[in-house]
Amino acid sequence: MASKTSVADILASFPGPVTLRASLKRWGVVFAGCALFATGGEWLVGAGQVMGWLPLICFGIGAVIAALALLPGASALTLDGTGFEITKFYRRTRPRWQDASDFVATRIPPARQRFVLFNNARSGRRLARINTFIAGRNAALPDTYGLSPDDLVQLMAQWRERAASTVGFVG
Repeated sequence: MASKTSVADILASFPGPVTLRASLKRWGVVFAGCALFATGGEWLVGAGQVMGWLPLICFGIGAVIAALALLPGASALTLDGTGFEITKFYRRTRPRWQDASDFVATRIPPARQRFVLFNNARSGRRLARINTFIAGRNAALPDTYGLSPDDLVQLMAQWRERAASTVGFVG
């Protein structure tokens, strides 16, 4: 999905802070699709089909998750001179630039979409080690925030380089 704001425009705002929002269009499509299939499951249950419970429950949960993602402030990426803050369902994590490295856009099977992955030096949890084994990186950005995955990788890498030269950590 192309952005109206270019990487160069965002980089011109260094050291920030700059906040990028999750794609409401994408989450709106997910909500509509889940609501449609949940409604189909409800229709099957109303018609006496026990198998209707599976799509009703699964897609109903998906619709609730998508609805939460559509709420203001639920998902964002904020960049500044010391690090970046990932807000996902109102939960915030804040890696520092010196701890984040090796940004890459890649596809993790079976998904068709590409994700932006990176290594977080402060992430020593068991899940991070499993992620490294599966995907080659131990952390990921949950959205592309209206940019293409390649543009987001470029933005993150260049913002990190600027932060490294400003703060003086070894990039």
